[in-house]
Amino acid sequence: MDPVIMMPDNVDEAVLRAPNCKRPGLDGLHHYWLKGFVVSHAVLARLFQEALDQKSLSSLFTTGITYLVPKDQDTTDPSLYKCRPIRCLPTIYKTLTPILMARITRHLNLNQVFSRAQTSCRGGGRGSKELLLIDAVIGKVVKRNRRNFSAAWIDYRKALDSLPHTWLKKVFELYKVDCTFRDFLGQCMGQWNTILCHLGERMMAAENHIGI
Repeated sequence: MDPVIMMPDNVDEAVLRAPNCKRPGLDGLHHYWLKGFVVSHAVLARLFQEALDQKSLSSLFTTGITYLVPKDQDTTDPSLYKCRPIRCLPTIYKTLTPILMARITRHLNLNQVFSRAQTSCRGGGRGSKELLLIDAVIGKVVKRNRRNFSAAWIDYRKALDSLPHTWLKKVFELYKVDCTFRDFLGQCMGQWNTILCHLGERMMAAENHIGI
C-alpha cells in the first residue's frame, strides 16, 4: 500500500459527507462548524499527517462518551437498560477515520482483495437487502415451477464487536496495509476507552479491560 499522505482535499471530502449535528464527543464540536470554517481543513490535514508520522494521537480523540439509557426507574440492574447504549466519539476522530478508511478501501480494490461475491464490509454494499431480494426471487421461481428447494441463513453472534484487536492487526499485515498506518492504529486501539454517562452525569471512565 502506498504511504498515506494527508491533503486538505481529504479533509474537505470527509467533512462534507458527515452529518451536520450528530451529538459530538468530548470535543463538543459539530461537523456543521467544520463545514463552515473551511480554512481549518488545511490545518487539520497537517495535524493528521503529524499524528500519522509520530504514530501517536492524543487520548482526547480516542475517548468517547457512552450514554446509558434505562428502560424504567430501576437503574441498579444492567439488564434493564436498553440493549444498545449510545456512544459518541469526538468529531475530529470521526473526521480522521473516514480518510484512512478510504485509503485502505482503494488499496483493497486495486489489489482485488475482496471477492466480487462479497457484499458486506465494503463501501456501497447492501449485503442483507441484496440477499433477501435474491432469496425472494428464488422462492417465487421455485414455487412457480414446483421444485424442491432448501435455504439456510447463518447469523454470527456478535460478529463485529467480538473480534480481537490482535487479529485486526494481523489482517492489516496480511493485506500489506501501510506499516505507518498499522503502527498508528495499533497505538490508537490501545487508548480506546469511554466515559459512562447516566442521566446527564458523567460517572466513570471504562477502560478496554472491562470489556467495553
